Amino acid sequence: MPPTDYHNSMVTKKQTMATTYASVTSPTDQKLAQLSELEKMKKGGFWFRPWRLDDVANLSWIIGIHVLAAFAPFVFDLGALVVALGLALLTGLGMTLGYHRLLTHRSFKISKWIEYMFVYFGALAGQKDPISWVSTHKSHHKYSETERDPHSPNEGFWFSHLGWFCYNDYVIAKCGEYSNHVPELRSQWFYRFLHDTYYLHPIAMGVVLHIYGGFPYVVWGLGIRAVVVCHMTFVVRSVGHIWGERTWNTFDTSTNNWWTGVLALGEGWHNNHHAFPNSARHGLEWWQFDLTWEVIKFLELTGLAKDVKLPTEAEKRRLLSLGLVQTDDKTI
Repeated sequence: MPPTDYHNSMVTKKQTMATTYASVTSPTDQKLAQLSELEKMKKGGFWFRPWRLDDVANLSWIIGIHVLAAFAPFVFDLGALVVALGLALLTGLGMTLGYHRLLTHRSFKISKWIEYMFVYFGALAGQKDPISWVSTHKSHHKYSETERDPHSPNEGFWFSHLGWFCYNDYVIAKCGEYSNHVPELRSQWFYRFLHDTYYLHPIAMGVVLHIYGGFPYVVWGLGIRAVVVCHMTFVVRSVGHIWGERTWNTFDTSTNNWWTGVLALGEGWHNNHHAFPNSARHGLEWWQFDLTWEVIKFLELTGLAKDVKLPTEAEKRRLLSLGLVQTDDKTI
């Protein structure tokens, strides 16, 4: 949960992969040296390696929300359920609309106060601060399914689903420091503030829920809600590269999966997204339900969103001319 501390991290600000191998003059040698270091970290395994504070906190967060969720059948409360559903929708949209389609891909434009509102909802989802998350996702698209993909499906279901979330040194070794990829966020006080104080916000929400409704509200509004929203997002990285249909023959194994499309508020149409990453709409067919897109459409209709990006017919024809489209859906 807390932001990565570059001074205490194994891969510090002065020890990223670029500077570690600066003395290697040949680009080929640099790449081989980097891959060698990554192989050492990979062979070291997930559990038996030096554990940094941020990794311990992230793992503790994941364990904690699941433990809380286990109490749900014993403290059921209708009011707590309603609060959990409302928070799940808000924090889910904070991730899909705020973190992903707005901050990462700039699929549309909205005023700063609305941007900050959605992003803050995303921070309450418990999936890292905007600087860390956006940087990681940009690297995923840039290095998709290569050695430098921060949550490559080639490293197994467990790693792509959750392992990467608790191994910051490995992600930094692959992709470099988080802030290097998002200078536009690092330059804004709000995102620096969330990066430096991130862990306080989910804790504060738990305190507020307890004051408002006691332990049942913490269990449902924090535990159950966070488990659902976290896995809702995580399945896109794991399931979204394993099971589903491929409408677009992209250079990766991304798929469109109907149930993740529904549960992840439209993010599960992942093959569409990898084909057109800057599109504000992921469910490109009328039957591909995309709740996040419906919210963006509403914002556009009310004049709150503008410059909404969608794939054009020319872009689709361009993919076709490059041989990146397959005409028949193929289940894999």
